[in-house]
Amino acid sequence: MVLRILDRYLLKELFATFFAVLAVLLLITFGTETTKLLALAVEGKLPSSVVFQVLLLKIPPALEIILPLVALLSVMLAVGRLYQDHEMVVMSSCGISPRYFQKIIFWFLLPFALLTASITLYVTPLSYEKETQLIMEAQTSAPFAGLVSGKFNELPNKKGVLYARKIEADGQMLDVWIQYRGQERDLVLTAPQGRFEWINERLALVLLNGKSYEGLHANKESLTVQHFERFEGYLPELEAATRQKSKGIWAPTSVLLQSDKLEDQALLQWRLVLPVSVLVLGLLGLKLSKTGPRQGRFAKLFIAIVLYVIYNQLLVTARDGVSSGGIPLYVGLWPIPLLFLWYALFASSGSLSLGRFKRSKTAKLGGEA
Repeated sequence: MVLRILDRYLLKELFATFFAVLAVLLLITFGTETTKLLALAVEGKLPSSVVFQVLLLKIPPALEIILPLVALLSVMLAVGRLYQDHEMVVMSSCGISPRYFQKIIFWFLLPFALLTASITLYVTPLSYEKETQLIMEAQTSAPFAGLVSGKFNELPNKKGVLYARKIEADGQMLDVWIQYRGQERDLVLTAPQGRFEWINERLALVLLNGKSYEGLHANKESLTVQHFERFEGYLPELEAATRQKSKGIWAPTSVLLQSDKLEDQALLQWRLVLPVSVLVLGLLGLKLSKTGPRQGRFAKLFIAIVLYVIYNQLLVTARDGVSSGGIPLYVGLWPIPLLFLWYALFASSGSLSLGRFKRSKTAKLGGEA
């Protein structure tokens, strides 16, 4: 019965601290992400109508990185409070061993490790793909955030001017006029209809049944007029950079399991290591929670963050090494969590220090004598 009451007490402290740390880190992370997305919307690189939806789709990728850090900090702060209030000394004097706390931390973090596994293996690839599709669809209907009907809109990098008398809700443009300024050519295009389409991973302006005028600003002998049924003009500034950048990241886990490429196998190991990291860093937080009577509750917070950065950077380096073939695939990323786990268990396996308690008790008895 005593252990059951103690279990509830420790789990209550751990849960409260875990969700408090998670809320703070999420606010910090999404404050930064919101600023970046709003900056892209102001620059016209991201339609403002999809900013909130894109922000929601960034939650799973952020959680898979944040949850291991939350496990480390929450365990360290929750158990550290027990040290500061001398509750750990009382528990150890009652015969409660460090193995008990390791077992409690393990079972407490196991559901969060499984949650991280589901996120990194299934939810995150899906969120990357949905984010890319959302941006592509939004850019197809309105590639420029500042594109206004009935107004001469300047093209990116001052490459020319685009005019459309009317822009429909689905992105269709009526009575389009474009002047394009290149290094070697000066082109004017007119068409009754136009729209934006994704062609070969690139955003193209498609004009239908129009005319092109080349050489208007030169002498009349070099003027060339042509009629076209369909014109496709690529806009390099609006290529699907997001999709190309994250093409490997959003690959489904089922595809990675069947792939023989080193890059895919390294990414698969990365997705498998992150859930294990929740348990490893949580046990490491148990070790870092041990503080002396004159040390504050946050005395080792900086050390914990530094260890997390080192741990994460080692994983990234190992992933790159596996991708390039410098690290054997059978070795992979696993030595890093195993090394940190050994360090955490080895430091936590020793008995709790009761020397100070015994000495103070002896001194008190001697004083009374």
